[in-house]
Amino acid sequence: MPLVSALAASHAPNILLEPGDEWEDFMRLHYTMAPKGVDSKPTLEQQRTLRHDAERAFAVLRSDLEAARPDVLIVVANDQFVNFFFNVIPTFFITLADEVKGQFTRHSFHYKNHKDLGRAILRAGLDEGIDFAFGEYVELQHTQTVPLYFLLPKPEIPILPVYVNTWVDPVPTPRRCYQVGQLIREVASARPERVAILATGGLSHFPGSSRIGEIDTKFDHQLLEILRVGKAPTLADYTLDQLLQAGDSEFLNWMVVLGTIGEAKASSTFYMPDFVATGWGFVSWRI
Repeated sequence: MPLVSALAASHAPNILLEPGDEWEDFMRLHYTMAPKGVDSKPTLEQQRTLRHDAERAFAVLRSDLEAARPDVLIVVANDQFVNFFFNVIPTFFITLADEVKGQFTRHSFHYKNHKDLGRAILRAGLDEGIDFAFGEYVELQHTQTVPLYFLLPKPEIPILPVYVNTWVDPVPTPRRCYQVGQLIREVASARPERVAILATGGLSHFPGSSRIGEIDTKFDHQLLEILRVGKAPTLADYTLDQLLQAGDSEFLNWMVVLGTIGEAKASSTFYMPDFVATGWGFVSWRI
């Protein structure tokens, strides 16, 4: 059965933090890492506006997801040294556990994992020359749980976490991530389940860099316009340097989803810089 829904959403931790004290704690941590002279801290009113705008964007994505009636949601995200460290960094990883759990601040998450779909993707990859790493023991982190809080707050369907290395050099090219998405689309088309897919991350931000605090809004808007007009395949021609210079390394997660939707035009897009470190982006494709 063809894919029934495709989504992409930022996973910035402050999306799920309450305006006020939680935001302030986050900003204090951020500004200990930021270069001197950066002082564009959002006010409490701006924090509340951002939270409202993010909830409004997620409401549209969730409505589209629920309307598609999926049986499983693939979640494409990057690990941030929670499951993988320098002893092993998989380029692409498929989760084969029975269930997956995680914690973000006061929020707990627990989902069944669709390991049968995971094994199907793994086997198809081996046939097509894409050698996924795989394993049973992973912990969900904010890269998954922040969007899942808004999109799948109740574990009514299983998920399948798929990881992309966007952090540790060498990372895969946009074209390779797009090819992984094409493979997932082929697998989904041969499955009986109604499969939805979600990419998380970005947009522009520079974690762990001297440029932390910068947001390349111009580049972000360029990416979103390309998705609105249905020219996603052209993004496979982007170089890693183009993404890295704009702080959009996590767009590699999005590239996997773009491989599944091809030339479909985005039905909804939302964008808001958070005044802290990240351009929040949200997209839905009604397939």
